[in-house]
Amino acid sequence: MDEKAQNIIIPVKGLPKEGHTFTFEIGGEFFQAFGNTQIKDADCTVKANALRRGTIMSVLCRAAGFVVVECDRCLDDLALKVDMERELTVGFGSVDVDESSDEEDVVVVDENEGEIDISQFVYDYICLSLPIMKVHPEGKCNPDMISRLSTSAGNEGEEKGERPFSGLKDLLKK
Repeated sequence: MDEKAQNIIIPVKGLPKEGHTFTFEIGGEFFQAFGNTQIKDADCTVKANALRRGTIMSVLCRAAGFVVVECDRCLDDLALKVDMERELTVGFGSVDVDESSDEEDVVVVDENEGEIDISQFVYDYICLSLPIMKVHPEGKCNPDMISRLSTSAGNEGEEKGERPFSGLKDLLKK
């Protein structure tokens, strides 16, 4: 598949009994379609292994590749590795979903549906797999930005012998 996928659609009708694996390539456009401005670019391969058993279908989603985000410390581009695996359970018709089950991701769709779009789930899975703090490893940040941060972090007053609360000592003496 040469072009990057905008939607990750799995055909439901005619799915073989033994299941089928679908492969999709997603890029930065995929994340931009969801309005995500934090992910600048991406190159991920998504494999969705769909297995239908009666009125239930399980879709095992695996994504591997990388996304490019902005480093929280130096604001330079940072490539983060993506390697995640999650299972989505799809129920058809009026399937009762047991809320006490261990299944975290369950969706119920009309049994007459010919296909299911799992783009939102894949987007959520990848975004949730990213770390909260997106920073380069120690020493790999832009040195110019790090030097600017260290001088603007309030160190200027201390270098001149000034301290923000030094005037309070004079008030105690009066």
